[in-house]
Amino acid sequence: MSTTTETGHAAYFAFRDRLLGDLRTTVLSGEQLCEAGQLIYGHPEGLSLYGIPAPDMAAKGIRLLGRTTIECSVDAYTLPVAEELARLQADTRPQGPDAYDPMVVDLFCGSGNFGHHLGRHLGCPVHAAELDPDVYESTVNNLDRIGSSISLHLIDYRDLLGKLPARSTRDTYVVEPPWGPAFTADGLDLTRTSPPVPEILDDIRRSRNGLPCHIAIKTNDQIAHDSLTGSFTGARHLRSITPAPFLPYGANMDFHLYRLGTGAGSDE
Repeated sequence: MSTTTETGHAAYFAFRDRLLGDLRTTVLSGEQLCEAGQLIYGHPEGLSLYGIPAPDMAAKGIRLLGRTTIECSVDAYTLPVAEELARLQADTRPQGPDAYDPMVVDLFCGSGNFGHHLGRHLGCPVHAAELDPDVYESTVNNLDRIGSSISLHLIDYRDLLGKLPARSTRDTYVVEPPWGPAFTADGLDLTRTSPPVPEILDDIRRSRNGLPCHIAIKTNDQIAHDSLTGSFTGARHLRSITPAPFLPYGANMDFHLYRLGTGAGSDE
């Protein structure tokens, strides 16, 4: 690794610590958003949400907190996932009480960008939960600015699941819980997210009344203790999508698509 690259990575980690520290609940300035794009994605426009790159966000009234800026799934990541899910949905035999009218359920909404692109590409209504009041407030502002039809609720993800009976075998759930202590020196441990991913999947299964569904989950590129495979025991892995790496190993993002069955030990 060159000295220049090492310096850039050191600057990234220092800025990341600020975004999750003293800037965690601060609405970033346009200059800070461009700095985030440069340090995280290699150029200011790399930080792009809702089709709006960082240099244009402030002028368009987009408000991002420090924590949302580092935790969000940007356009360049979510668009390929949405396109792949559209293909998978088309290949899925529709069954259920509203078989031809599926939904997207974003359980840990954050910026709402993932749900935004999935709703557009799948042609589905999007229901989302966000438990942090500060994140919720800024995301409501942003979704209003772009004219989004996402139905966002300030509630726990389990309460959202309780409000949404399964509609179709083409339903899709986005699972992006806060990492917190799950981000370890050994990699991302999905059994230690808040809440743990296996617990979230069990809650989804219980809400489905026997109907399978699709799951989209974001991880980094270093998984600890094979916790991704272990968390999805009984589910069927469909695709993994890996954006081009820019950051050090362990800091880049991967997206994984699964078919979740009706119970542990069965993928249908």
